[in-house]
Amino acid sequence: MIEMILRSAAISGVLFVYYWLFLRNRVFHRWNRGFLLGTVLLALVMPLVPLPGFFAWAGEAPGWPGVLHAVAPGNWGDDAGMRAGFVVPAAGIDWSACFARAYWVVAGLLGFVFLRELGYVFRLYKRYPCERRGDVLFLLTQEPGTPFSFLKTIFWHADIDVESDTGRQMLRHELVHVRQRHSLDLLLLRPLMIVFWVNPFLYFIYRELRTLHEFEADRCVVDGGDGLAYAELLVRQTLESRQTGLFHSFFSSSIKRRISMITQFSFSKSGRLSRWMVAPLAVLLLCAFSGRVHRERVKPITVVIDAGHGGWDDGAVASNGLKEKNINLSIARKVKQLASEYGVDVVLTRDKDELSGGSKDKRASLHYRADLSAARKADLFISLHTDAGSGPETDGFHIYVSKENRYFQQSERLGSALVEALKPSYKVGNELRETQEHVWVLRAATVPAVTILCGNIDNERDRAFISAITNQEKIARDILQGVISYSGPAAHQ
Repeated sequence: MIEMILRSAAISGVLFVYYWLFLRNRVFHRWNRGFLLGTVLLALVMPLVPLPGFFAWAGEAPGWPGVLHAVAPGNWGDDAGMRAGFVVPAAGIDWSACFARAYWVVAGLLGFVFLRELGYVFRLYKRYPCERRGDVLFLLTQEPGTPFSFLKTIFWHADIDVESDTGRQMLRHELVHVRQRHSLDLLLLRPLMIVFWVNPFLYFIYRELRTLHEFEADRCVVDGGDGLAYAELLVRQTLESRQTGLFHSFFSSSIKRRISMITQFSFSKSGRLSRWMVAPLAVLLLCAFSGRVHRERVKPITVVIDAGHGGWDDGAVASNGLKEKNINLSIARKVKQLASEYGVDVVLTRDKDELSGGSKDKRASLHYRADLSAARKADLFISLHTDAGSGPETDGFHIYVSKENRYFQQSERLGSALVEALKPSYKVGNELRETQEHVWVLRAATVPAVTILCGNIDNERDRAFISAITNQEKIARDILQGVISYSGPAAHQ
């Protein structure tokens, strides 16, 4: 969403600067009104239009289409950061979540202001008598700031005589707002200003639209009349009135520009060049800021493959002497060997029989494994282990995730993609699992992270499958295919 907001702001900014330099204070007000509304529309639509271009991998393809598997409790008992006495520090501050909360709090406050303004006008409907004059509803009020218009209603001050010269000019002015449906522009734009409140150009566009509405109304009043007398009327009126951004008050605060524009109505120029130059500008913006995928210059996905245990830490040991640490390392090496075929960069936490990081201390090794993703700017973390022991549903492959990981939702998707990729090769649990205790490498990972239990080393069938070199290659290819399925086709073609 952040990327879309930035693109939208850039598009609206470029178009508004063009408006400010070449179109502002020109007399083709209806065209300018359409330009500003079109600017808002293009700023929302252009970032969503797929065109050939450049796409940088950002951890997850937004259009991930896979099946999301449920998460169930698991009983895996590995010691990778969950043994008694191993202190797990508090999780770091999730700044992205804090930003999201703050963003929507501000949006909520702006929404409250918007609803309060709407509430004000609805209270006027209940407070004062009204009558219908043709297609317009007419309310006689004692409210400061009147007359003003909103949708098909004119809120008129009871002290102003409608039949006087001044009253006729004011009424004609407000009727233009009603019949040109100016209020709809503002009502459509305000919710966008609330949702995309960090885009300052929406506020500038909103303010300019209100001014253009006044220009259109003033021109209709001045046509065939005395422009200087009307300008004098604007100057004489009090500006000490209650106004809100939703209503079109005759006593607009843009008096200086309105008077200046009144004097230009009879000296208008076509301005065709400045208007038609918008077309090539829009094409350039579409090419520059559209959502795009480039098949050749894509940043490869970087995945940390963690071969569990190593060195003096054998992990689980089967009855025939097969050690978990060796199975983990063998599969990890296969993933590294085949990764180039899938357009994936693989970083191994270890590539020989030692604790990750070359340390003799298990805790130091765990810290090294958890910190490696950030150090190597990786996008994903996958830890390889095997299960051990006997019990229900301990055979086959199982994938674990941690709700303590700040990227838990992405981890769910990665785990689900791996489940689907491994299914054709061997038995795999259909549900993702989560341990009831802390798993350091999953909790502390700075990217989406999962642990794959590659079978049960104490199960004869599982042991035979994961010991075979050909099957280890098959497992490695399934892991890489799961990464590609998670990331989307654009990341590897």
